[in-house]
Amino acid sequence: MRRKTAQAIAEMTSEVLGYGVLVTDEDGIIIGCSEVSRVGKLHAPSLSVMASGMPNLTSKEEAQTMGVKPGYTAPILLSGRVAGTVSIAGLPRDVERYGRLVKRQAEVLLMEQAFLERRLRRQWAVQELAESIMLYRPEDGGGEALLQRGQDLGFDLGGCRIAVVLNVRSPEDHPSAGGENAFREMVLNRIVNFFGSPEHLISPLSSQQIVAFLSLSCGRGMEETALRLCEELVAQLREAGVEAEAGIGRGAEGLPRLAESAHLAREALSTGRALGLTVCAARALSAEMLLSYLPAWRKRQHIEHVLGDGMDATLTETFLAWCRNPFSANGVARELSIHRNTLQYRLKKIREVLGLDPWNFHDGFAVWSALILRKFSRSFRAEGQGASRNPEAV
Repeated sequence: MRRKTAQAIAEMTSEVLGYGVLVTDEDGIIIGCSEVSRVGKLHAPSLSVMASGMPNLTSKEEAQTMGVKPGYTAPILLSGRVAGTVSIAGLPRDVERYGRLVKRQAEVLLMEQAFLERRLRRQWAVQELAESIMLYRPEDGGGEALLQRGQDLGFDLGGCRIAVVLNVRSPEDHPSAGGENAFREMVLNRIVNFFGSPEHLISPLSSQQIVAFLSLSCGRGMEETALRLCEELVAQLREAGVEAEAGIGRGAEGLPRLAESAHLAREALSTGRALGLTVCAARALSAEMLLSYLPAWRKRQHIEHVLGDGMDATLTETFLAWCRNPFSANGVARELSIHRNTLQYRLKKIREVLGLDPWNFHDGFAVWSALILRKFSRSFRAEGQGASRNPEAV
């Protein structure tokens, strides 16, 4: 039993009942007392109580012999084990009825404390497991031990899973009550409750992100299911006043692929944020993620060589819509709410300004990649972060 808890029990019950109260550890040493000067001393009546496991009344004469006060002493039981004693001072016939009440209160408080400690230990163990998966590399070994740790905590890391990494924050103009820790605990509980199944491994990370290794059915539909769930989760969090972004990895079976899925989820999140996305799937951002690894000087060079001073906002919007609806004039016109003739004019304008043909796949990819890199650059400058994973500024 913790001294802080024992002292709280003694002071609180003594104040309510008007009698002196003390709490001992399993060796009979006083660890909490309404008379603080007695803390650290041996309480002799507690020794026989712990030996028998039964309450005991100490008369005035017996108390004088043992150098204590008369009263009622009872064992504190936790999971069938004597964890200490609680004693209330006074004439035995007056305090016995209160002693049983104090004993029960102490046992309830200890059970709550034990439950919270077990829960906290499990949370730390789950977080350490999640961090270990994020850092796992097959060439370093240790895979069997990691699988066993997961098994001990109730998670099958060898089955089909997909990693999701989330950034969460409260709106700047609505700071969360109770501080950052209380806010993250609230969000974590919402996420755990949303996914529901205890088979999902969900944990905060030391990076202040939250990772979810979702246990979903194997097959082509795994990534689509994860995307749909994350879109719904982000929408629900937004309704609750929580701003969130999610990065989704690739479907995985086995520990090595699961670690890879986690890396891809984090990369997709970083890349998608730069593009203004809130739910970012690695499958849909493969090309953008590859572009983000280019050296800073090469990014600048490609942007300058391809775009120069051309491509204003209208032409940029038109070309990106053209990429989303490849060679479909009707589709682009509908998306932008413009006439087909206006679309043709703008595409010809792009060819005139850049010297690259939007109808040619090779030229089109050069323009698209330059526009994406320019969007990265502007996003990083706006956030004041530099180049995210790359050490050089874009």
